[in-house]
Amino acid sequence: MIEKEFVIGNETGLHARPAAKFTKVASSYKSEIRVIKGDKSGNGKSLLSILALGIFGGTKFAVKIVGPDEVEAMNDITRLIESNFQDD
Repeated sequence: MIEKEFVIGNETGLHARPAAKFTKVASSYKSEIRVIKGDKSGNGKSLLSILALGIFGGTKFAVKIVGPDEVEAMNDITRLIESNFQDD
């Protein structure tokens, strides 16, 4: 299990477009990926689940990953978030 905290850097937060990018990356891995904000948790592979968390600019949240490819998944998700959801 790997867990890491992040803060959303953009003003609009984790709205539809960046959330879709997040779920696309998360869905490419076998591991279970959870997005946690406060006492709420959502499936990192579900767009609606992520949007329901209401992660806005400056919000702290965590990503928890459990599974066979957790290290690779966390590396890619970290890269995505730290790039402010910019395309490669």
